[in-house]
Amino acid sequence: MKKYILLVFIAISMVNCSDEVWRGIPTSENAPAPPPVTNVQVTATPGGADITYTLPESDILLYVMAEYSIGNRIISKKSSFYSAHLIIEGFPDTKEYNLKLYSVSRDGMKSDPVNVSVTPLTPPIVSIFNSIVMEPTFGGIKIHFENDSEAEVKLTVLTTDSDGEIYPVDIYYTKRKDGNFSIRGFDAEERTFGLYVLDRWNNYSDTIFVNLEPWFEEQLDKFKFRAMNLPSDTNEAHSSSTYTLDQLWNNVWGTGAAFHTKPNTGIPQWFTFDLGAKARLSRFKFHHRLAGSSGAGSDGQYSAGDPQIMEVYGSNNPNPDGSWDSWTLLGTFESIKPSGLASGWTTEDIQFACYDGEDFEFPDIEPVRYLRFRVTKVWGGVTYIYIGELTFWGEVLETF
Repeated sequence: MKKYILLVFIAISMVNCSDEVWRGIPTSENAPAPPPVTNVQVTATPGGADITYTLPESDILLYVMAEYSIGNRIISKKSSFYSAHLIIEGFPDTKEYNLKLYSVSRDGMKSDPVNVSVTPLTPPIVSIFNSIVMEPTFGGIKIHFENDSEAEVKLTVLTTDSDGEIYPVDIYYTKRKDGNFSIRGFDAEERTFGLYVLDRWNNYSDTIFVNLEPWFEEQLDKFKFRAMNLPSDTNEAHSSSTYTLDQLWNNVWGTGAAFHTKPNTGIPQWFTFDLGAKARLSRFKFHHRLAGSSGAGSDGQYSAGDPQIMEVYGSNNPNPDGSWDSWTLLGTFESIKPSGLASGWTTEDIQFACYDGEDFEFPDIEPVRYLRFRVTKVWGGVTYIYIGELTFWGEVLETF
């Protein structure tokens, strides 16, 4: 009898549970779609639009989705129900584009579409391309650009080979608002250079071509460089023997190795060395010390003792007492972080500072043999400095 009563009870329970599912919990087959968004407003932006709207009152809304086509690509962009706007990007021109807005439920059911017209402002690839200025510089060309929308783009530089065929010689990745960069390694003879801009949606600008003649320069032989230790110089190395002044010209960079002065030695501080040649200098490359597992820790690029403002002096007959009366200021140079971040750094910052190196050009100066670096400001406000590597170019007139 007890077994019979238990079976009846289970059967009744199963019927009740089944009835509850059928009446109260919707399945994906019979789930309703949420109402569409309303009050759609469109604000054109460079290469896109900012779309705002009023969300529907719906407990099943999960997100709002925009669908649109660029060429043969169909693009979708989503925004959760916590937000009432969508940022649309990737248009290559200023034509009118149509897109559809959908409210989408938790079951993936889409509302009826709301048709929206978008006419973008001038896309970044076009405005950047229109701002390009290309001019000759030492060993190559210098490119100036403006990127007001701080778009993520690639600037591809072209030139011709010995057969006159065009090929890409370098690609510059940037999100900088404005800036310049140089492509070097060319002889002082006229050649064709070109450039186009590419964005992350594979939209291309036109290509600009110019004929330019790079200015002559040659790299100075680092094997001839010699450290000097004049009175008042600060070149005593920090605790490790690998931090000595000759680390500045050992052709090693992109690591934690560096010339590193002792802490609490003061700012400004300076050091002196012999180039082993008398040269009319054109530029120098400053490789920052790399922070990271190589041993630099936080003592790396754009922090601690990394020089931010430097003065470079030249002489052909320096006074052995270390005074300044025999030195001529060749230039004052400021290190610039590409990202402009107040603290920290981006991948682009590290590539620029530690691997590519930061280029500084001298004005038209008289030939010199001896150099004196005076660091007047460091990135981290400490009282020591470190530098990964220094490399110099110019016209060598005499060697010693």
